Amino acid sequence: MRTSTVRRNSRHVRDGQQVAAGYSFPAAMGNELWVHHISPEIGKAPINDPRLAHMLNVQVGSTAMRRLRVTGPEGEPAFQISTSIHPRISQEVPEVDEPFGTGPGAWIDAIEAKGHGPLEWLERRRVRMPTQDETKLLLIPADLPVWEIVRTSYSAKDENAVDVTQVIIPGDRMEEVSRLRRDESAQWPHATISPDGPPVAPRGE
Repeated sequence: MRTSTVRRNSRHVRDGQQVAAGYSFPAAMGNELWVHHISPEIGKAPINDPRLAHMLNVQVGSTAMRRLRVTGPEGEPAFQISTSIHPRISQEVPEVDEPFGTGPGAWIDAIEAKGHGPLEWLERRRVRMPTQDETKLLLIPADLPVWEIVRTSYSAKDENAVDVTQVIIPGDRMEEVSRLRRDESAQWPHATISPDGPPVAPRGE
């Protein structure tokens, strides 16, 4: 199940001890340690997706540090493809250039420690058909839709984007849960007379 809560990540182990570092984003809120299903790919690459370029406020085709990871629980098929793009932060935070980081939570913790914390996040979610590369990495059929979740991180220093992460998850592996809230106009018990007229069953009857 996928909620909208970000928690401190306590899945890491350092020197045999469990440590909290980085964050657990809602794609998978369990406390299991995930593994890389392929070696992470990192390096300078053009931003060819117009949607991602717009979210980062950069020109289509401009070059940025790109990190691609395919991860999931050990012994199971890969759960997700995660691609992070850092358009302006790699000079300031060298940890984003490290394939496996410099320790648990390295990239996000380091970005926040450089004065950009606390980061704020905005997510866009949609369902679409997978690309050919995505079917190969996730070992899924081409006719299985995927969830595309794009999370933009905004700096507390200047409120501009410091990175965007695109997460691709097979559509049959996720259930999104939203707790609905009442607007002030929908409070209960409601007034006897409202713009829609009297209640169908007045109170007390």
